[in-house]
Amino acid sequence: MECEDGFVTELLRPFSGYIPESSFGPRVVGPPSATLTTEQKAEASADPWSFRFTAGRKAGCSQKEAMEWLENAVHDRVLLPIGPAVVVYRQERDEFTATGILCDLSLAAYRSGRVKRHEKTITKTQNKMARYMRTTRVYGNPPVTAIPRNQALAEAMAGHASRDPDSSFATVDGIAHDLWVVGGRDATELCEFIDSDLYITDGHHRLAAASLVADEEGSADARIPVGVFSGDEFRLEAFARCVFDSELDVDHAIEAIRSELVLEEVTSEQAAPRSRHEFGARIGNRYFRMSMPPDRIPGDHHSSLNTNLLQELVLAPVFGIDKPRQDKRLKFAPDLGRGREACPDADAWFLPFPLEVTDVVRVADAGQAMPPKSTRFVPKLPSGLVIRPIG
Repeated sequence: MECEDGFVTELLRPFSGYIPESSFGPRVVGPPSATLTTEQKAEASADPWSFRFTAGRKAGCSQKEAMEWLENAVHDRVLLPIGPAVVVYRQERDEFTATGILCDLSLAAYRSGRVKRHEKTITKTQNKMARYMRTTRVYGNPPVTAIPRNQALAEAMAGHASRDPDSSFATVDGIAHDLWVVGGRDATELCEFIDSDLYITDGHHRLAAASLVADEEGSADARIPVGVFSGDEFRLEAFARCVFDSELDVDHAIEAIRSELVLEEVTSEQAAPRSRHEFGARIGNRYFRMSMPPDRIPGDHHSSLNTNLLQELVLAPVFGIDKPRQDKRLKFAPDLGRGREACPDADAWFLPFPLEVTDVVRVADAGQAMPPKSTRFVPKLPSGLVIRPIG
């Protein structure tokens, strides 16, 4: 393809970098912090092979320190060098399995619109990530993208995954990770199977930051490792909206919400949404299921999304949270299920029913944006799964 500067580049390409050796995988690779207990975070922060706490974004280290860690990890066979290659990657937990590829994505293609977004980025967060990339000169937190169902790619991945994986391990969150390294013409072919646009499912800020750094450095063919999965491989979960307001008038908030939505008071075990246009909630110490009357649901797709309804009917008018990206009273927490309350210390929380992949595609294709943390796509890629020096 030809980008806006006339530079011709492939959308996807094999990359050279590193993956964890099987026995060190659980130590190098870090699941999302929100899914870990305090004890698990403390254990990882003390581990010299944890990518997140040594060369990753939690480390605050210099390029010299990051490169020394990388060299030591390769020398001690903690990390295995690969490439140029594409990695066929499988993630599995309980009854959920997803298989995709890890490869290099063209940032020029990202800027030209071939990689579509459904969320706006926060400048402060983007700049923070860009500073990390400039300082350490390493990528280790791959964004994730979705493509339409691609039968040829699926069959090719299945063929490569029929042998024993080159690296295989389980992380502390119970997720199993299998990686098959594919080189040569086979690696290029895996990338060439994909000629459709990509949709970001995780990593909007990382891609924006990488693009910013590449622009600053005048790197026409800059790339970043990403995961690519078929849209039907994903499961969507929700983020709870957690309100911290010590002066919250619980009774007033409940009555204000009741004027817009149908409220059913329930037990804590029942406070989970069961269908589209339904929400779970805790206000003070009272639990509810909230639902939208059918005749009040907006006709256009974007306005009818649960996250938009929650913002427009509850967070803004009842709590005065007009700028969810900036209001310090609002925090987001993933719905972890399994009986774990998303925000046990919040004064109130609201949990929307998860969106669908088709919702995200329609919003991205229309050039629209959702409120922050509207979706939590699974699979997410943990930090340290693949590592590549920048440039």
